Amino acid sequence: MIEISEDEMKAVLAPELGGVVMSLSFGGKNIFRPAASQEAVAADPREAACYPCVPWFSRLFGGLDFDGRHYELAPTLPVCDPDHALHGHGWVNPWRVTDQSGDHVACWFDHTPGPGLFPFPFFATQEFSVSADQFQIALCVTNSGNAPMPAGLGLHPFFPNTKTSELNFTEYFDQTTPAKGLSPPEKIEHRGPMTDDPVDYTIKRWDGTAEIVHDGLKIAMHSNARILHLYSPEEADFYCAEPISHLPGYFGRDILAPQETMDIFLSLSVENLTC
Repeated sequence: MIEISEDEMKAVLAPELGGVVMSLSFGGKNIFRPAASQEAVAADPREAACYPCVPWFSRLFGGLDFDGRHYELAPTLPVCDPDHALHGHGWVNPWRVTDQSGDHVACWFDHTPGPGLFPFPFFATQEFSVSADQFQIALCVTNSGNAPMPAGLGLHPFFPNTKTSELNFTEYFDQTTPAKGLSPPEKIEHRGPMTDDPVDYTIKRWDGTAEIVHDGLKIAMHSNARILHLYSPEEADFYCAEPISHLPGYFGRDILAPQETMDIFLSLSVENLTC
């Protein structure tokens, strides 16, 4: 594992365990739900604090259909879903560290097609960096083959959820006027704690910003993604607020030409409210 830090900001990373974040804290307070152990993450990367989804997000039910062909895909994490390929290959394979300093780590994952695997070659990179009050992940995927390929990205962080935690963001809506002339709302402001009920919901129009309040910290989230997926099991001690590039179930609309790249980032800026 690798630790990067600056002043009170500290991240522990495990490139060899799927390019995951093991923990992220500020002044000893957890920003991400920390992983229990390396052994737990090795057995199931959902135990990590954050993991990369590349080259797609969510499930590919029944395999992949692209450009008039059907490709059968094996389950990527059978302990989670024994029937379908889920969240790409990045989170279940080791990444190679290509650059490292006290406040920055870059790593690389190279994919070669094979039976039951994503049928297009690609490589992915992640860059992790910290400053005195900020943490950032930048995830990129590049089509390294000679033909167009479908591509998608997501970052899957786990945030601690308590009765006093808040997640604040704005959900925007398409302005389609109903037949009777009623005006739908332009947006809804979501403010306050996550519900105790199970949540599995996609914000289809997001401005790339959110605010998290937890344990005396105010955390400003920024991303270039314009879709946010929310997930939390019933009465869980965590929730996920995941910047993603495509809607679940709609993979294949974004296509990379040979050598073309797409990227996504997640930036968290922290303010200590107890000072």
